[in-house]
Amino acid sequence: MSTYCFVGTTDSANPHLVHARFVLLDGQPTVVVPALAAIWVGHARRDAHALNTAILASDWEYLDPAITATTESGFAGQRPVPGVGMTLASTTDGAIDAPEPVTVFPLSHARHLDAEWIYLIDSLTATVAVHTDDGQHLARYRLAGCLPPSPDATCTPASRSLAARHAPQPVAVRR
Repeated sequence: MSTYCFVGTTDSANPHLVHARFVLLDGQPTVVVPALAAIWVGHARRDAHALNTAILASDWEYLDPAITATTESGFAGQRPVPGVGMTLASTTDGAIDAPEPVTVFPLSHARHLDAEWIYLIDSLTATVAVHTDDGQHLARYRLAGCLPPSPDATCTPASRSLAARHAPQPVAVRR
């Protein structure tokens, strides 16, 4: 499913300035929030700063904590990042293009982006804030709260704004 999103963090000196990476596929909260929690546990070893570093390293075709070094892509230039996902790459005249730099934008200008969701990881609190395509805050999830003790567990918001009434219901997380 092609639901574009941005995943990143805010600048500590200016919390309204976002540093993020584009994710091409499966950008819905029911997919991204649990994937970030699983990447945080597996790849980043419960270190939210390491999670941000991993996410900001590349634009992504998709995030998937089950990716291994042997996962193959049918597209030139893409590479698997074990425990994180498949990178996004483009080619021009058969040559692989250099990766794009991190996207930096004021959250108030999010409506100008071609993305339906924005996810902001807070390294200090190990939470993920979910924003709509216009920058409206919907909910904040604790990464630890999105780790399923069983296949039927749900991801519970750490906080909800008034706009959260329109947010997706808590997400089911699968192992």
